[in-house]
Amino acid sequence: MLTACSPGHNRLPAYHGDPQVRGSVARVEHLGGYPSFVLRVLLWIAGPPEPVPVSHGTDLYRVTYWSQTNGKPVLVSGLMALPGRGPLRGTVLWMHGTTVDRKSSVSNPNFEQGILLSGVFAGGGYLYLAPDLLGLGVSKAPQAYFYNSSTIEVTLDFLRAAQAVSQDLRRPWNADLYVTGFSQGGHATAVIARELEHRADPQWHLRGAAGIEGAYNLADISLPMAMKGSASADSLYLTNLALSYSTYYGRPLESLLNPVSANRARTLFDGDHAEQIYGHMPANPREMFTPEFLAAFDHKEPHWFMEALRANEAYAWAPKAPFRAYYGDKDVDVSPDDAKFFVREAVRLGGNAQAISVGPYDHLASVFRAVPRVRRWFDDLSGPPLAH
Repeated sequence: MLTACSPGHNRLPAYHGDPQVRGSVARVEHLGGYPSFVLRVLLWIAGPPEPVPVSHGTDLYRVTYWSQTNGKPVLVSGLMALPGRGPLRGTVLWMHGTTVDRKSSVSNPNFEQGILLSGVFAGGGYLYLAPDLLGLGVSKAPQAYFYNSSTIEVTLDFLRAAQAVSQDLRRPWNADLYVTGFSQGGHATAVIARELEHRADPQWHLRGAAGIEGAYNLADISLPMAMKGSASADSLYLTNLALSYSTYYGRPLESLLNPVSANRARTLFDGDHAEQIYGHMPANPREMFTPEFLAAFDHKEPHWFMEALRANEAYAWAPKAPFRAYYGDKDVDVSPDDAKFFVREAVRLGGNAQAISVGPYDHLASVFRAVPRVRRWFDDLSGPPLAH
């Protein structure tokens, strides 16, 4: 990795994280840096559909910190990227999409989520934060996939940890927050934005949120679509979700998945066997489930899994800060109806929300087209950049 001129990271103190203190920093690793001209070249090579202005170099850090899930301390991690100089324009929280390979965790930055996205946002003067969430990065626990309470706690504790590290690097905290994310992260964007507005903490001032291809209505839109198997990853999504809810709601996995699928979930979905997953996933997701669950699903009868999905919805609220729900018209991984439903409900409740199509694109192509628009919108919300 290229290293930019970044003397500040040498002044970091020795951290000794306390498991009983929320957001307590256990370790900070400087991963390297990129000068602004390199980021401009990399973004040019990536070829976004519209230009992304880059005025700052970036320094990347992996922050390991303490949080909690279900009342128990958990050691987790995330990626933090600082612009190279000057006052911070605000803080951008990036909530990642579905990842089943620990090597692809955002705190182990790859080209897309680590380097390019940090260039898009930190390169524009924002502090860029991307939590791994439970089960990825340094965490070896089962993923708390679409499990709202863990997503909230781990993400807000990352804000606490990043605030401490930023101040240790002599970069004063800017309370203006902008939240965005893709797919699973679109859902998390709504969940985090709702929680921030509920808490009304003056250190976390939500200015705007942008969900990209978000799965907001899990029980009535996302699950029925995934059960059809239209997307190649549907069986993967559903297995990860079944394992997550079985773990964190304390329900037997075999009450949802058949014995073969349950054993596969426990063996392969640990973050270290991702390369073996794809050859073992059935094209028809219904083949993984027990007859009892399929009967309950088909006849809209009660089942603990359906109750868990409803408990983790992301739509029943009225955003005060503006919320934009971006979607692709040809997405078969997350239905465009999810974004449209989210906005209809938000507006019905008196909220500030807008559904925006990025055009006739699928899941991955849509995020590529949405991110530059999100950056431009955040710039509009934040106003002119502060003087260096």
